[in-house]
Amino acid sequence: MQNKKIIQWYHRVLSYLFPISILKIQNNKHNLLSLQIYCNQLMLSTGNAVYSYGTFYTPFRVAFKKIKHQLPKVNTLLMLGTGLGSALKILQVKYHSYPTSTLVDYDEDIIHLSKTYMELNKKQNIEWHFEDALHYMEQNQKQFDLICVDVFRELYLPIEYRQDSFFSLCKRALNHHSFCIFNMILSNHQEQELIEEKLHSHFKKVETIKRKQNVFFICKN
Repeated sequence: MQNKKIIQWYHRVLSYLFPISILKIQNNKHNLLSLQIYCNQLMLSTGNAVYSYGTFYTPFRVAFKKIKHQLPKVNTLLMLGTGLGSALKILQVKYHSYPTSTLVDYDEDIIHLSKTYMELNKKQNIEWHFEDALHYMEQNQKQFDLICVDVFRELYLPIEYRQDSFFSLCKRALNHHSFCIFNMILSNHQEQELIEEKLHSHFKKVETIKRKQNVFFICKN
């Protein structure tokens, strides 16, 4: 069983005043990964981007609220780009949903932090994969009720995750009447329209939500 790290109570209290640093990591994928606790939420960030922020993580807080009436039907979840696992934590804490989940990330240190600090696996129904998300999808034979795609490199979204071929793999991995949520940062409105056009060619329904620099696409199979 994975060892859990305990955050001291006084760190949790102080975190309501300012972020408390837990640890910092450098590896061949990231120049800096910073784990902090802020407002009693674990936050994982790089020099330029926030990868996770507990149940405060905006992309999936907003997206899940839009489909909240469908969430009780979610029995299986795939997360491409794990971060700490904020999307799953929101499902567990806010919606009392504990789907059997597969979490995929290309950075082994991020997976270790997710396993060690987030207490996601209380029902022993979570598996983590240290793998590039695209490679995982190319090999995948399973289908899921919900797929969450959050595959940034800092603030950059690799081009392979904006292609028809990737969207087709996501559609193939969805059960009937299920949802795929894409979190993206796009350079301009024209790029957003192009992505929307591609998604509409694969999914029955696409809803676009713009929130500051992020664009969320909620796609229904």
